[in-house]
Amino acid sequence: MQYCKRFIILCFALFFCTASFSQSAPVDMTGLWTGLMFNDTTEMNYRYEIAISEKKGKLIGYSQTFFILDGIEYYGVKKLKITIDGDKVITQDLKLLENNYPIKPPKGVYVVNVLNFEWKKDVMMLSGMFETNRTREYAPATGYVHVERKIDVKQSPLVKQLEKMGLMSELSFVPAEKPNEATAAIMPKTDVTEKEQPAVKAKPVEKEKPAEVKVVKTKPVKEKNVTKAKEVTETKEAIVKKEPETKTAPEVKQKQAAADINSRVIETIQSVNYSSDSLVISLYDNGEVDGDTVSVLMNGNVIMPMVGLTTNAVRKTINTKDITDSIQIVMYAENLGTLPPNTGLLIVYDGKERYEIRFSGDLKRNAAIVFKKKQR
Repeated sequence: MQYCKRFIILCFALFFCTASFSQSAPVDMTGLWTGLMFNDTTEMNYRYEIAISEKKGKLIGYSQTFFILDGIEYYGVKKLKITIDGDKVITQDLKLLENNYPIKPPKGVYVVNVLNFEWKKDVMMLSGMFETNRTREYAPATGYVHVERKIDVKQSPLVKQLEKMGLMSELSFVPAEKPNEATAAIMPKTDVTEKEQPAVKAKPVEKEKPAEVKVVKTKPVKEKNVTKAKEVTETKEAIVKKEPETKTAPEVKQKQAAADINSRVIETIQSVNYSSDSLVISLYDNGEVDGDTVSVLMNGNVIMPMVGLTTNAVRKTINTKDITDSIQIVMYAENLGTLPPNTGLLIVYDGKERYEIRFSGDLKRNAAIVFKKKQR
């Protein structure tokens, strides 16, 4: 088992790098690129992000890759070296900056990418092959890379990770935050003068006078009468003293899953053709764990209520053997977490086929995926 984990981590950690272009390129290539990497050895796709930036007239790059092992998502952040050879973009890993791998990655193995740039329906894409170097212990491995440039970088796990590492200044495509305005400009103006007001002497607090206690002389009573008087006094004190009132806690109603489903807009973000008699779906947080909670509905029925998204997988098997029509899976955002909107990663296993679908939603709209069975 340990050897298997080491093999998977090696395939992930070392088969990934990023790309960039020289400043002579006619198109501005700086920005965030997201997509996937296919590994020929494991026959799996890995989630993949690239940040291309310009510093002192040169292009630099950072990358982050993700892989899932035993239901836990692992990541690695790398710095990259970039060179241009004619119309080819050649990239090479420089340094592994940050990772949460369960074992220490091997040294001396790096990835070389040869990527081509193209426009396709107003989308900028980088794609090409990668290969690792040969070492005494490991043979070369190969695979395919495909990424597209994204405009919105706020929800990028790579950008967030670089911010945590104090490397946001390295990203030329992320605008610097404006400094806060001076406190004097923020505070509202008042008519109070700056002169100190004369201190007002406080009147001394009069001490409360002790209550007068009158001593009433009573005639000596026999011991029998004293006992009866004591019993009467204790009875009166018991009547006067009241037991503290106990407040009943208000009944807390449990929130119903997908309570406002009828009032939200449902947007179909992807269609998938499947062939097996069952589908296995796994839910993860898409990037930084910020408390996102979702409910999953299948054809209008809740099948996974109130799922908290983390780096650990939450799985559900869907039996499709008797389903002849299409299947609609809706991701209902129960909250927005601390970093709106509600975002997540849905991985669908259709036999040996594997699909990665990133979704987002808010309190007005839900993301949906439609599954249609292939005709045999």
